[in-house]
Amino acid sequence: MHQKSQEILFVHLYYVVPINNITYKRWINKNNAIRLTYYRPITRSNEKPPDNWNDNSDYKEQVFRIGYEYIFDQKKFTPYLALDMTYLTSTSSRVVGGGFTGEMNQFDNNKNGVGVTPTIGINYHLFKNIYIGAESNLSIMNMKNEKISTKLFPVTNELPAMENTSSIESIFNPIQVIVKIKF
Repeated sequence: MHQKSQEILFVHLYYVVPINNITYKRWINKNNAIRLTYYRPITRSNEKPPDNWNDNSDYKEQVFRIGYEYIFDQKKFTPYLALDMTYLTSTSSRVVGGGFTGEMNQFDNNKNGVGVTPTIGINYHLFKNIYIGAESNLSIMNMKNEKISTKLFPVTNELPAMENTSSIESIFNPIQVIVKIKF
């Protein structure tokens, strides 16, 4: 019994995702660059066997950014500021039900958002074309959210319930360790 409760506590852990994103920079001059960032899609699935209760879910998220970067001084340590326009899209689906009544319901959630992401960072010039650094950013986004709830079993003539909302959300990334290779 103690083992089971520990599993529940550790469902949402932070973990390292190597090569989380790839950023392309086009230098305008010595201190200014245009940047385009592609984030690796996040896909998660949770399927629990149908003993007496089903709870299956899927989640997908994709982020793209395009923006401007200003580099202060290119020495051994190079601080910089950036401002990106961010686009985020995510979808999730969850099927739950079972138990005594046998009811099955599906919940779908679709989110799309655009916003700005100010970034601050510092690079350390390690070798000729290799830099290591740290970066922190805060995304402030206008999110559109569509929630759809559908009764799957028992079959009824009910139409799916839909709810559309809009909100301002922020996502803070306190620190990201980065490796840059200059081609």
